[in-house]
Amino acid sequence: MDSQDLNDPRRLAARRTLRRSGVQVLLEDNHLLCLSKPAGLLSQGGPEGQASLTDLLDAYRRAAEGKSGRAYIGLVHRLDRNTSGAMVVAKTSKAASRLSQALRDRRAEKVYLAWVDRPAREDEGTLEHWLRREGGVTRLAADGDTDRKRARLSYEVEGRSHRASRVRIRLETGLTHQIRVQMAQIGHPLVGDPKYGGSNGKRPGLHALELHFEHPVRKTPVVLTAPIPEDLLKMDARLGIQPPV
Repeated sequence: MDSQDLNDPRRLAARRTLRRSGVQVLLEDNHLLCLSKPAGLLSQGGPEGQASLTDLLDAYRRAAEGKSGRAYIGLVHRLDRNTSGAMVVAKTSKAASRLSQALRDRRAEKVYLAWVDRPAREDEGTLEHWLRREGGVTRLAADGDTDRKRARLSYEVEGRSHRASRVRIRLETGLTHQIRVQMAQIGHPLVGDPKYGGSNGKRPGLHALELHFEHPVRKTPVVLTAPIPEDLLKMDARLGIQPPV
């Protein structure tokens, strides 16, 4: 995609090191670093002694590019610690500024897979709620709440069993815990998400499958697809849902 030698032995070795931490590079050029984040890894600011995604990417860039100081890592959006999937990180301040604006203007499309409790009654739907954050939890907002924000998504059911469903979700807004709260409101909390009424599990059944956006410099379309991790494929099997084709 650019003048960088992405097959340079030093870069390939740095990618192998990054992959051992569960982070997979999906696409890279002079401006962007596109990746798949594993569940269990904070996007930024991990506890002392625990590396976050930004720490790992800083080390990757320094190793891959021979940088002596800290590398620029422009984190323009985040995934919850226990959510896996597609992310884009800027390698320059110009790319970070343009990507951040695109996200604010909702010119990027985010597609998720969610595993929810109980067989879905409808094959598809659109959800719209007013939400607010309170004490680290996202809740339905009352009519008079001044800090409420509109949350909207659409979903399609990909598969069902007698215990659960797998749904493909397209976000129209990007509020914290939006999917978890909105699906719970229609009686389908995420599998593994007792915080919002779901069944117990090692982590919520949520994966950022695709991210669509315009390249901030080249102005060409970029589509990222993050492979479904093994733990969620096993969830499909355990719940009796056939995995996506």
